[in-house]
Amino acid sequence: MISRLNIISLPFIFSAIFFNSLSSVKNLDSPLPLAPALYVFGDSLFDSGNNNHLPTLARANYKPYGVDFAGGVTGRFTNGRTVADFIVKSELPHYFKSRKELSKYLSMAIFIFSVGNNDYINNYLDSGFDSSERYPPQQFSQLLIHSLSLKLQRLYELGARKIVVFELGPIGCIPSIAKKVDGKCDEHVNYMISEFNSGLSRMLQNLTTTLHGSFFILGHANWLGYDAITNPSKYGLTDSSNPCCETWFNGTLSCIPELTPCPSPYRHFFWDAYHLTEAACSVMASHCINGSSVCIPMNINQLIQV
Repeated sequence: MISRLNIISLPFIFSAIFFNSLSSVKNLDSPLPLAPALYVFGDSLFDSGNNNHLPTLARANYKPYGVDFAGGVTGRFTNGRTVADFIVKSELPHYFKSRKELSKYLSMAIFIFSVGNNDYINNYLDSGFDSSERYPPQQFSQLLIHSLSLKLQRLYELGARKIVVFELGPIGCIPSIAKKVDGKCDEHVNYMISEFNSGLSRMLQNLTTTLHGSFFILGHANWLGYDAITNPSKYGLTDSSNPCCETWFNGTLSCIPELTPCPSPYRHFFWDAYHLTEAACSVMASHCINGSSVCIPMNINQLIQV
């Protein structure tokens, strides 16, 4: 057993959001009831503020985080909305009249996972831990995949049927890693991440085949993130290597409290040294909701129809 691995031993950060709408990112406010709920299990990339209630030093409950969010500072690790925010609006029913009603509700709901980033950033790639000495990259990724698979199967047993699991992004390109070398993507790290993503894809295909009535969707977003970082102009971006906010230690950590961020966050890919701007989240969300190259074998609009 690996010690202090988020997927294996730590509880997921959890948020639940009621589906009042699911449309294109540009038409977020159009009412179109499609699915009863979206449940988000994830790390700080998708967190809507749950981290505020956990015993951790990692916080985003201060400005400039939330500077472009309608609700202000909430604990989101970005300037505005996350990918999950672009998909849904919120309010949950308080109770169910019967187990049958609950089962039907859960089978129609969508569950989204974004996990594993911290197992690499804050463990395997951190010299303060010995995981990289004890396990070669492929074995480490297999351990994570196995643990995640057990949790997904447990969720299926509880009634979930429509589950979207996002790949890990190009971690070798985030400022906290790239700036410690020469400012360019660390392709050795990206290769390790590809080992995990390949195993994730196979695992989701296997679960869909073996668990009756299930739909396990791969959030195949690594390529999109890498393309936006290496070809930012294609996505209306001008800076894909530097954080928009002023961060500690020369652009390699979180935002420094109360300092004014860059004037055009919509032109940046990274908000701080780890997390995306609202603009980057918008790109990811729109491809997953309506496209055919990120959420596969079906996008979210298609998933809610099955």
